[in-house]
Amino acid sequence: MTAAFGSHTSLSLAEESRAKRRAARLSVIIASFLVALKAATGWITGSISVWASLLDSTMDIFASAINFVAVRAAARPADEDHAYGHGKAESLAGLFQAGAISASGFFLIVEALRRIASPRPVASTKLGIAAMVIASVVSAVLVARLRRVARATDSPALHADASHYLTDIWTNLGALVALVLVAQTEWLMIDPLISLAISLYIIWSAARVGKESVDVLMDRRLPLDVDEKVAAIINRYRDQGVRGFHDLRTRRSGSVKFIDLHLEVDRQMRLDEAHELTVKVLRAIEDEIPRARVQIHTDPV
Repeated sequence: MTAAFGSHTSLSLAEESRAKRRAARLSVIIASFLVALKAATGWITGSISVWASLLDSTMDIFASAINFVAVRAAARPADEDHAYGHGKAESLAGLFQAGAISASGFFLIVEALRRIASPRPVASTKLGIAAMVIASVVSAVLVARLRRVARATDSPALHADASHYLTDIWTNLGALVALVLVAQTEWLMIDPLISLAISLYIIWSAARVGKESVDVLMDRRLPLDVDEKVAAIINRYRDQGVRGFHDLRTRRSGSVKFIDLHLEVDRQMRLDEAHELTVKVLRAIEDEIPRARVQIHTDPV
């Protein structure tokens, strides 16, 4: 006898889906503003650190646009061809982001090395400093918003979005430091050196996002504290006929956590009693583990 996924949290999931779409849409708008700001600043100042930050923001537009599409796709309900839903679209978006961010990082390394070999002057540093301050503040506000929604919805796509906008903050601050030091010292080498440091940070951040996405796509088990939580919930029903459980399997798809297990019940129980007990355990797990979808096979022992 098997008790399958519940649906009592559908309204909550619908609200979360709307919140994710709004956050993804906001990130596209902010990225577009930052690209325009940095393109103008880079053209006027000629700073490679500003151009590095611009390239990162340009990648942000593509990544955020992909995220927006992925969040909408992940919200689609299960269908005949996708019985477990479309949640992994978010992890695919995260993997795409990791590739795009890595490509921009390697490109910047090449450009920074060229500037080290042949330094170029930086113009209008005061304008550049003002622009980078604005960009840093705007990026920080967006990261705070994305992180808040990502925590509330447990969205891989928004976690990835927040991570790459965090790199945007660091690239902005790196460009800001480079412009300030060039203005104060007139040492042109500092600009490509800081750009090189920014590039290495971008690549490290991309590798982290990529690993998290691959873990989900490869059905890596959920953290062990989920197993412990399931065990604690099941143990509360031992006085009602539960004897234990086995073959616990967990994975995630988008924001949804899938939990499968075999529940051992007293073989003296009637079929309807065993089914009712199984449903109680299933509902308890789904109530106490956010966004859980539980399937339980009942084994008399």
